[in-house]
Amino acid sequence: MNTIYVHVRHWLFWYGVYGLCNKSCNDEISLYSDKERNNFLGYFDLMTEPCLLYSLNNELDKIEDKEFYDEIEEFLKGSKKISYSYIYPRDKADLTHQVGHFAPINAKGHKPVYIYMWSKLSKAWDIQEIEKSVKILAHDFLHANIEKVELLDIPTYEETKLSYDRDYSRFIK
Repeated sequence: MNTIYVHVRHWLFWYGVYGLCNKSCNDEISLYSDKERNNFLGYFDLMTEPCLLYSLNNELDKIEDKEFYDEIEEFLKGSKKISYSYIYPRDKADLTHQVGHFAPINAKGHKPVYIYMWSKLSKAWDIQEIEKSVKILAHDFLHANIEKVELLDIPTYEETKLSYDRDYSRFIK
């Protein structure tokens, strides 16, 4: 596998790429080995340092979300540039949603159902940063050295502006 194909799930990423608002700090991506999306490889949630800080200060409860909170805090204080956080199956239904690629197995012998990539490599996501992160993910979870990353469904500026005006601009004053 020389090329990996990426679908970015949120319009907010494209709004930032086209300069309609600040670049996003948190994006979900899906990876495929083919342009037609017949061979799904996995999905990941990419979070930058500013996103993690925002989560600690505004979204997570230090007591209720203690384990996740402490894990983020440890990463932010540490020297690692990249780290991963995993959500493992919580019940029987989750067992069918374990990732199909390499991932750490928990004490119960289960793979995660969701993987976060935490990054200090950039403050926000743009196309180059997504490509760099995908190469790291492919290496770490697919055991593949990818030469080329190709983004799928790249909207035009006009499509992006239309979506932004329709769905997002009313929230920005």
